[in-house]
Amino acid sequence: MTYRDFEVGSGTTCRERRRFRNFTWTTEATADWEIVWSALWRFGIKWEWQNSDRYARRYGDTYNFYACHNDAVRLDMALPLPGQSAILDINEYLSDEAASGGYGHPGDLNRDRDACRVLLEKWIENYV
Repeated sequence: MTYRDFEVGSGTTCRERRRFRNFTWTTEATADWEIVWSALWRFGIKWEWQNSDRYARRYGDTYNFYACHNDAVRLDMALPLPGQSAILDINEYLSDEAASGGYGHPGDLNRDRDACRVLLEKWIENYV
């Protein structure tokens, strides 16, 4: 655990306890992300490849990791490896949609989307 000092309003200083984790794309994190990404893809969260994006391809029980360089066409069936902030943004988007009831889909699809959101939150809890 680390501590971070910051000012609160009238110049007083507060010490808040924060947890930091070194986030890396391990084989385990990537395997679990593949399940989450599959669920996200099903519900319309797509990835638009940009140069220098990282991705993975499964080779048996392991993954090969690459960076995208003008080859987005060849990335079919590749697994995007977004940065920590993009993952948290996706989670926030799904949470906001759930809170507003803005899915606009029949009940079964809403339950499936909520299950996808829970799956993503569990992944974040385990790896981010």
